[in-house]
Amino acid sequence: MAPRDPDVSPAPPAAARTSAKTRLKRFLLTTSVGRWMLVPYRLGGGLGYFRDPLAALFRWLITSRELANYTYDLTDRNKQHLAAAVAIVTGVEVTAAARYITELDEDEVLRAHIIRRTGEHPRGHIADPAARYGRRAGWYAMVRATKPKVVVETGVDKGLGTCVLAAALIRNADEGHPGAAYSTDIDPEAGYLLGPPYDRVARVLYGDSLESLRRLDARVDLFINDSDHSADYEAREYETILPKLSERAVILADNAHVTDALYRFAQRTGRRFLFFREEPLRHWYSGAGIGFAYGPGMNET
Repeated sequence: MAPRDPDVSPAPPAAARTSAKTRLKRFLLTTSVGRWMLVPYRLGGGLGYFRDPLAALFRWLITSRELANYTYDLTDRNKQHLAAAVAIVTGVEVTAAARYITELDEDEVLRAHIIRRTGEHPRGHIADPAARYGRRAGWYAMVRATKPKVVVETGVDKGLGTCVLAAALIRNADEGHPGAAYSTDIDPEAGYLLGPPYDRVARVLYGDSLESLRRLDARVDLFINDSDHSADYEAREYETILPKLSERAVILADNAHVTDALYRFAQRTGRRFLFFREEPLRHWYSGAGIGFAYGPGMNET
């Protein structure tokens, strides 16, 4: 047997090493000192959630022109969730709701229209020449599923949502279910994306949204709040439109990820409430959503 080198200590047995790790883990998890020693570990875990949004932010700063009302596509999974939400509210099959969302994605006429109008308008330098619909795909699917005669949207900005609504109404008309959309905005330059053929079924009412809603003489089947995003103004819009809603009307809120105005309105008026949250595809913004308020019998017809 070879002599043992007196300067080399034998390695501790595996059981001893395991025991040392167990004691260290116990120390970190059960003592005040250990809790503070874990702060860097916890920081690393938390920062991991910001890595992808930060990368997307820097990419967006270089490739996008947008200042607000950010546009983006949704992930495929999120589109499936959106189709399921529309199916719950309207009673159509999930496959039908998903087909409507795909229909919008594949509408090359609308896509070309949005890109062209963006490039032609002076405000095009703060807008991206692209058609990215986000949660507005849910608006489209709602129009296609419910075949409304009158749609009202408050808040227009460029008019992307208005064009989406109009495209759905044109499809409905081709199938024998004509309808019209009225959009309101206080900015006289809002809605520059709206043009032929979409202005045949949609128009913008300029002025304060509350006043425009008071003057509107129509029974509203689908109401979309997307104007002043303060909770008070949002609630006032619901109260103003309430007497004009049809029996099967559905109310959508673009602000339900921030306020509970639609939820409280639904509770007070005996409606059901559902919320869908966006999952943007390759964008730093975490997304907004759609609040749905609908009558008990809406999805049972």
